[in-house]
Amino acid sequence: MTQARAKPAAAGYFEVMAYSDPAAESVGTRVRRARKRMDITQRELARRVGRAQSWVSGVENDSIPLDSIALINTLARALRVHPNELTARPYRGDTPAEDRGHSAIPEIRRQLERYDLGPEWDGEVRPLSELSTAINRANWLRREARYAELANELPALLSELQAATHLYLGSNRSTAFSLLATAYQAADSVTYNLGYADLSLIATNRVRWAAEQSGDPYQGAVAAYLRIRNLWSSTSWNDALSVLDSACAGVENEYTAGEPEALAVWGGLQLRAAITAARKNSADEAWSRHRLAAEAVTRLGSRQRTNYYELCTNQSNIDIHGVAIAVELGDGPQAVRRGEVVRLPKDLQANRVGYHHLDYARGLLWCGKREAATAELERAEKVAPLLIRNHPMAQQAVRTLLDLERYSYRERIRRLGVRMHIL
Repeated sequence: MTQARAKPAAAGYFEVMAYSDPAAESVGTRVRRARKRMDITQRELARRVGRAQSWVSGVENDSIPLDSIALINTLARALRVHPNELTARPYRGDTPAEDRGHSAIPEIRRQLERYDLGPEWDGEVRPLSELSTAINRANWLRREARYAELANELPALLSELQAATHLYLGSNRSTAFSLLATAYQAADSVTYNLGYADLSLIATNRVRWAAEQSGDPYQGAVAAYLRIRNLWSSTSWNDALSVLDSACAGVENEYTAGEPEALAVWGGLQLRAAITAARKNSADEAWSRHRLAAEAVTRLGSRQRTNYYELCTNQSNIDIHGVAIAVELGDGPQAVRRGEVVRLPKDLQANRVGYHHLDYARGLLWCGKREAATAELERAEKVAPLLIRNHPMAQQAVRTLLDLERYSYRERIRRLGVRMHIL
């Protein structure tokens, strides 16, 4: 499987690049290097991940693709590395245009690190109503997966909101912290989806901190929802489910009473639990959690049109999570069956649409429907380009299609491979 970028070079260039640029290496090469660094055999690594030695050999020579997040995480834990070391994330661009979003990360990092220090905002802090409008724009950029624009706007917004928490008093201070928590949630979206796992963890902790200052129990539950992705990376499935159940218990009285915010948060937590259980390979629990989320959406009724806490707890998200759960369980046929009947509303947020087309494409690819998979990947990239180009499973799907390319979709998948820096 060829995964190095095709670049004109003098003799010896690729030998140098294979050592100095991990992104130019294949996944198998990175697995093999991590294994040798641990001084263990293929047989021992196979034992640790519950596979045959021939499977490890196939991974290392790139004849077996790592086409599952749970599988990558399991392998990374056995090798005592972060999953990003195996997938070479984040995927940086070679030009300013291609690197949009990534170049703002250092300043976002700085703002996240100075959360509890004195404000450095030099200008006049806007009224809370105007800051709320700015947060609404940030949320819109996040929903539309416009991470480059969001990344560029976040540092100043975080700095001003931090100053607002020092300026305002009483209930206004609580409101300022609530807005800051939402800004940190947007920072988590940018950093996670662009591949900066350490910053995503920091941003999640900042959401929790700001939520505590605001006194909003639902934002605390949202922080738990976000935290789960970092537990996924270490395959801490049971810990993740424990965190989610604790967050559900924290809003259970309000959920029972039918408060819409509680219904939305509960539903979102159950959807995350469903994906967690699927990655744990616990099908019964995954579908049980999915049904619990659906019950919450049913109780929301027409109120599901309000996107409480940016969790997208609505029927469309229930439907597309059905596809995602099947994919996480490795059930391509069920993913395809479910994907065939999903109808996406025109106003569904772009990041959810992008994820859905990617999941559906993976199911189609596993079922040998390569042209249809190519079309779904094209749809995913069109609606959420930065999300898809920075997603390891999208990268793997494109590589697989390139290896299996046929005349009918050859040029289309090659163009996609170029845009994703695979070719």
